[in-house]
Amino acid sequence: MEVMVETCCGIDVHQKSIVCCILSGPLDTNKPHKLYRTFGTTTKQLYQALNWLNENHVTHVFFESTGQYWVPLFNIFSDSSLELILANPQHIKNLPGRKTDMNDAEWIAQLGRCGLIQASYIPNAEVQQLRLLTRRRKAYTERITQCKNEIHNILQQANIKLTSYLSDIYGKTGTALLQLFIDGVVISVESIMPILHGKVKASPEKLVEAMDGKLSIEDRFLLGQSLDYFQFLKAQLNEVQILIEKYIQEHFPLEYALLLEIPGVSKIIAAVILGEIGPNVEAFVSEAHLASWAGVCPGSYESAGVKKSSRTTQGNRFLKTALFQAGGTAGRSKDEGFHSFYGRISNRGSKMKAIIACAHKLLRIIYKILSTKCHYDTKKALGLRQQTRAIA
Repeated sequence: MEVMVETCCGIDVHQKSIVCCILSGPLDTNKPHKLYRTFGTTTKQLYQALNWLNENHVTHVFFESTGQYWVPLFNIFSDSSLELILANPQHIKNLPGRKTDMNDAEWIAQLGRCGLIQASYIPNAEVQQLRLLTRRRKAYTERITQCKNEIHNILQQANIKLTSYLSDIYGKTGTALLQLFIDGVVISVESIMPILHGKVKASPEKLVEAMDGKLSIEDRFLLGQSLDYFQFLKAQLNEVQILIEKYIQEHFPLEYALLLEIPGVSKIIAAVILGEIGPNVEAFVSEAHLASWAGVCPGSYESAGVKKSSRTTQGNRFLKTALFQAGGTAGRSKDEGFHSFYGRISNRGSKMKAIIACAHKLLRIIYKILSTKCHYDTKKALGLRQQTRAIA
């Protein structure tokens, strides 16, 4: 293999320590000089590691994105003149049977020295802060769904059929009725009448019949805990959503407004896009590169001339999920650029493929808008073929 870097360092990152391996030697040799050293991960010890690298005239540092442990290392080393390359762990797996920390560090250094490590995208500090907020919001949403499922399970096991008569048992009327169970109130027409909202279509007698179930003391306790946690999570979700809106208006107001013009892109999805990609696409050389990174382009697996699979790649799961949601919404919208595109593909027999195709198309439009800061144009979204048909 051709050597690309004279002096580099591979770092195996852990929670309590980092293992460094420096490889140095002329570009025409495959047997470089090796230096190993282990450092702690406190700020003081990371600065000691940085000084050691500078003393040995290291120019490139390669390390893998192990959880969040690489972030402090990157933050401290980024103040130096070192070229930092963050690698995807799946792309640089070591050979079986050679699994030690020193071997891992040496393997990373060898791959980097030969130019075989592709740098991962590391957004700037502003984008990273927004990313933390949007991912926390997603975590709250998932916990709220889990909490709702817990409440549904308790009610169904107790044969309480509130969901048959209330469209949302987590609204004002629904939570008030659940609170009656928790407080141990005897369910009757008189006890629920003051609670019922005027828009509830079911009669009080029907609701009393639906609420006639068997709840034990333990069930009431668990129901109370789940309802309290649900209300707490909703308050947390509202707080983080307000902060996200405020943060975006301070740092990315133009890009945010442009993204909201795209069909299917809501405020939440626009925030996720800015948090994962950033306000520009300079880190991605083309639309295809961004689509591959996001995981919305077809995979390629061919052997002996037979194409075995074309599933989408793994990609960035946060961005991928947001794009799928936006793609489904855009495909079913009245926007001609997406509605006709979705219809053509779904008519072939797969609505899921149509959603993925719309997500891919959305990402190409997002790339164009973020790179040129132009407004969304429905006519351009139609494509040349559809534009010709529209004129005809």
